[in-house]
Amino acid sequence: MNIIKTAAGISACFAAGLLLAYLNVPMALMFGPIILIIIAHRFTISLTIPKGTLTFVQMVLGTSVGLMFTRVDLSQFDHLLLIMLTMVSCLAVQFTVSFLWFRKRVGWSVQESLLGAVPGAMAAILALTDHTGTPPQKVVISHTIRLIILIMLAGVVVGSDHPVPSPADIPPQSPVSVLWLLLIVVCGYLSGKALEKINVPAPFMLTSLGTAIAVQSVVSTYIVFPLPLNDISMTLIGMYIGSYFVLFPLRSLLRNMVTSAQVVLINIVLTALIAFGASHLTGFSFPMLLLSWAPGSMEAMTFAAIAMGIDAGFVMLNHILRMLIIQSVPSVVLYIQERRSK
Repeated sequence: MNIIKTAAGISACFAAGLLLAYLNVPMALMFGPIILIIIAHRFTISLTIPKGTLTFVQMVLGTSVGLMFTRVDLSQFDHLLLIMLTMVSCLAVQFTVSFLWFRKRVGWSVQESLLGAVPGAMAAILALTDHTGTPPQKVVISHTIRLIILIMLAGVVVGSDHPVPSPADIPPQSPVSVLWLLLIVVCGYLSGKALEKINVPAPFMLTSLGTAIAVQSVVSTYIVFPLPLNDISMTLIGMYIGSYFVLFPLRSLLRNMVTSAQVVLINIVLTALIAFGASHLTGFSFPMLLLSWAPGSMEAMTFAAIAMGIDAGFVMLNHILRMLIIQSVPSVVLYIQERRSK
């Protein structure tokens, strides 16, 4: 009975996401479940989130990003080292400003401020909140508001007159590709279980990421990642986020939404200033650097780049590198802190 109830809940949330996708809402498969769960809660209907959701999401995210990273040709970009150093500096500024805002001005705890300040990789941060036992409500709201604002700004920049770009050509799934993908999944899961036993944060994401990069780097077969898994993962993330939105009283929810929006807007201004300076140092255009270093939402920023005629490959490269840093560094830092505290 529980399995049927869970399956029905996922199906309903997925359908809500498809409805928003039909209406051309960005990231519809995440926002649809959030809205549906909030509405269902209003009518005292509970939608069950499957056990193991975060493990599944970690593996999907790690594998898909790892496979994307191996397909980026770094040699085609000039001034790559300077660009990467500036990107990391921009990332550090975004994190520091957000942390100080949440900790000093808003009064969040250290752990809430640390996790709420990370400028991207919401799924990874959800896994870290679960690992550390940090109350996730405020963190979830801060990251959701960040995504909403960035998507809205991308929509304003792109406008409604640009056609929706067609997805890149992806080779058909072959039996050999499936076998390599299964190897990545098995190795990622088993090594993730090993890291989980020594309390490494977000273990399945780290191992899936590393395994995907390692395997695709040594085999000639183009390993195709099944897009439906991304859709299911997005739906589950939306359900997870929605389940925490309903825990807040309305006044507290609005207060946290406002403070989160303020820090996102401040970060966008700081990112614009850094991108403006870097454009003069490197010769890269200001709009391209701004889209590349925006605090999250790779999908929205890449779409905006395509619509504006900007090098989308460069924008995606920067966001993939940002995701690699964001997905790995917080886990390693938390692990070292935990080891030192013992």
